[in-house]
Amino acid sequence: MIKGKSMKWLRILHIITASIWFGATASIGILALISFFTLNETDFLVIAPLIPMLYQKLILPVAIFTLIQGLVYGFFTNWGFIKNGWVLSKWILILLLIPCIGVGTIGQIFSIIDKVNTSGFNGGFSDGGLVLLFISLQILIMLIMIGVSVFKPRKKAHKNRQSLGTEAHSNSHP
Repeated sequence: MIKGKSMKWLRILHIITASIWFGATASIGILALISFFTLNETDFLVIAPLIPMLYQKLILPVAIFTLIQGLVYGFFTNWGFIKNGWVLSKWILILLLIPCIGVGTIGQIFSIIDKVNTSGFNGGFSDGGLVLLFISLQILIMLIMIGVSVFKPRKKAHKNRQSLGTEAHSNSHP
């Protein structure tokens, strides 16, 4: 089991990599907004392919490293995978995040680039609606994961029940 200083370093590393993952996703969202709402067709065809490249070169390695850290937490700490509902909920959210990235954002951007090459660029939501939707879903899911990590909802409810039970037990004995 990982404990003490090793656990603190694992937490620090996890916070840093999760922050990079979240920040890079938000930055790609801004790049997509700029691409769809301010660029002409020629500039779009230069900038838009950067979106999947950024996912591949930046987000994918950081995300995999963050997931490996989650596996370390699951196997080598007391948190486990299903012992705490908040940990399990984060793994379920990861499963929702994967199609948003692969099929949603990356797949859609390639489809839009093909469409622009064949029939032109309209811009705005007519071309970028689905990409922006999937990037927004990624950001939302990641914000939920961050909130779950910070508040640990079921863990707190369990602690409250324990403290109420202890308090009631201590009140019954003068």
